[in-house]
Amino acid sequence: MTIQQPSEAVVPRSYPPEFRRKVPDLVASGRRIAEVAQILGISDQTIYVRRRQYLIDTGQ
Repeated sequence: MTIQQPSEAVVPRSYPPEFRRKVPDLVASGRRIAEVAQILGISDQTIYVRRRQYLIDTGQ
């Protein structure tokens, strides 16, 4: 018989403002989302969220 450990909740990481500004800049420079994600060590979904928030913040 095996005892299962309770699953741990995934807590989103908090990124500093400089990091958050870097993401849309890298994407705007023509790099692919997957490439930026690999460079920064974050998920593609995080990049999409950062890009969307950047567009909202800048009124685009």
